[in-house]
Amino acid sequence: MSFDFNFKVVLIGSPRVGKTSLIIKYIDGIYEAFRPTTVGVDFKYKDLKIDNKKVRLEIWDTAGEEQYRNPLTSSIYKNTDIAIIVFDLTVEGTLKEVDYYIKEIENKCRTEPLIVIAGNKCDLIEDQIENIEEKIKEILKGKELRFFKTSAKDGTNVNELFYGIAKELKEKNEVNKHLHHKKINTGLDQNENNLSQSKVIKNSDLIQIKQKKQGCC
Repeated sequence: MSFDFNFKVVLIGSPRVGKTSLIIKYIDGIYEAFRPTTVGVDFKYKDLKIDNKKVRLEIWDTAGEEQYRNPLTSSIYKNTDIAIIVFDLTVEGTLKEVDYYIKEIENKCRTEPLIVIAGNKCDLIEDQIENIEEKIKEILKGKELRFFKTSAKDGTNVNELFYGIAKELKEKNEVNKHLHHKKINTGLDQNENNLSQSKVIKNSDLIQIKQKKQGCC
């Protein structure tokens, strides 16, 4: 089966913030309270139809543990289209790690992926959300990054997170493709115009040469 767009989506973040749970909730629609920690890397596919276009998401689940993470970072980030940094809204230390992951993406990604921040487990912090949002704004200050409050448990914003950014990236790619084609066509038109002008000049020169010859004889 062919697709109009294939996007590589990588979830990164500290251990036990819910990266795997978000993926399973989105792909399978279920929540598993107890899951073993991801070792190394795993990935799943999700096929979508967005505005009558076939889109495939290749969603990579990464280990947050330091000993598993470092040896894999180069291969993980290769050709990444979307990077989702996940942190736990109930553990402030994981929020502080967000800036580290942003810099890691900027330093190790050869491409410029769309970076999204997901604060997970929002179902557990309803009475603290305003205070946490202020801290998030401070960390993201000066950075044009999207932020989603999510819950793998009750599904809050899970579909919006994955589907929404896939739609945004699809539209961005379509605009870039259109501009690229327009640039090529403009270049071709310009080349054709230059060629036709060149031909006119050559024909004109021939006529002048002919007239000069006739005058001499």
